[in-house]
Amino acid sequence: MWLQNGRQFMKKYEDVPRFLLMHQSLLSHDDINLVGVEDEDLSAHLSHMNDEGLFDDSVVIVMADHGHRFAKLRDTHQGQLEERMPFFSISLPKQLRNTEKGRKMEQNLRENAEKLTSPFDIHASLMDILNLSELGENELNRMQDASSKRSLSVFKPIPVDRTCSQAGIEPHWCTCLSWKDAMDTGEDRKLTRRIANAVVREINKEIVAEKDLCAPLSLAKIIDAKKLLPDKGLLAYKNVKDADGFVPDLSGSTKAAFAHYQLKLQTTPGEAIYEVTLFYDIVRDEVKLDFGSMSHVNKFGDTPHCIIDKNYYLATFCVCYDRV
Repeated sequence: MWLQNGRQFMKKYEDVPRFLLMHQSLLSHDDINLVGVEDEDLSAHLSHMNDEGLFDDSVVIVMADHGHRFAKLRDTHQGQLEERMPFFSISLPKQLRNTEKGRKMEQNLRENAEKLTSPFDIHASLMDILNLSELGENELNRMQDASSKRSLSVFKPIPVDRTCSQAGIEPHWCTCLSWKDAMDTGEDRKLTRRIANAVVREINKEIVAEKDLCAPLSLAKIIDAKKLLPDKGLLAYKNVKDADGFVPDLSGSTKAAFAHYQLKLQTTPGEAIYEVTLFYDIVRDEVKLDFGSMSHVNKFGDTPHCIIDKNYYLATFCVCYDRV
């Protein structure tokens, strides 16, 4: 029925400009294997609509919003990458591909598939489709400026050296970073444990409002810990050598004042595993934590059953007393 609704919409409004967004997660959300059940149906559905000519003048996007978050695979580095890098595909219509402009757009699209892109780029790309008649040859050949705006069109050249920061991707979700082991030395391990305990204290502050229902948590173990320090080139930058500001003076010896940490830790009671990315102020010895940069990477089952209907947000952290 879900697939048929999409086909009926495309046929019903075949002669007018149309926009259709369809979302489903029945098979894919809670099971890593069930999504394969719909492969043949989805393939046949798209092929049939294509054969009917319904895609001749339509841009078709097939995408996911995130990778799997609860399967055993999520505990691995591969699973971490897949959560952050969901499938995204675009098919340009035959009528457009047969034009010089369309061929250039598809060339850029294929080249950009090997560069850093994000869901934020969907906006600029859709704007290019809406304003297709105004899209000139110069624009399709000109490299976009990643430093001036977050959303870049996938139909125009995207810089190969675009960074997560430029693309609006927080460190917690960035797959391009070079993380270092935060458990390398005794001093590292001591600091990492302090930071992990600070994270658990912040979680307990979230659940204190429901302390009659939810048990306080404590740190069970640190599964993994990485840190991201500022680039050495950044720390070496002192000033500029020329009047125009083009030649850098890299004789500086600035010490890092902050670092991003990414921890995977387990709490008790219960066996919740959290992955959290936080900002550590080295000078002030302060931890700054955004709960939006925290992932509960294993299933919490029925441990939060006492709170889930009352406060769904706290279900991520709550272990009901009768499940201790």
